[in-house]
Amino acid sequence: MLISKINPPAKKTTEINPFSSTTENLEYMTAVARPYVPGADRTNFQVQFGTVTLDESNIVNGFNNQLDSQLTLTKDELGNWGTDDEALLTAIAAKLGVSILSFSSVDKNNF
Repeated sequence: MLISKINPPAKKTTEINPFSSTTENLEYMTAVARPYVPGADRTNFQVQFGTVTLDESNIVNGFNNQLDSQLTLTKDELGNWGTDDEALLTAIAAKLGVSILSFSSVDKNNF
């Protein structure tokens, strides 16, 4: 699974009570086509925002999904996708108006 570190981060606000809430910064994003139909004019994606876990060498080794969003990209917007998931995440980031700071590959699949 390929994940990207984004800027600005997504924000998740959790209500504690009617007078108080907490906000968490979700600095990482990944996405999966739901459903994926080859050749379709439009493709829907489940975009996930979350945090990561690091191993003892400070290498990303896990993704913790905290928030989901849906996004549709057209065939033209996906023109560079092919087998390069960096191109896909870059297209999604552009549509969301965020920048990608880095990419990390994680062996496990959250989908």
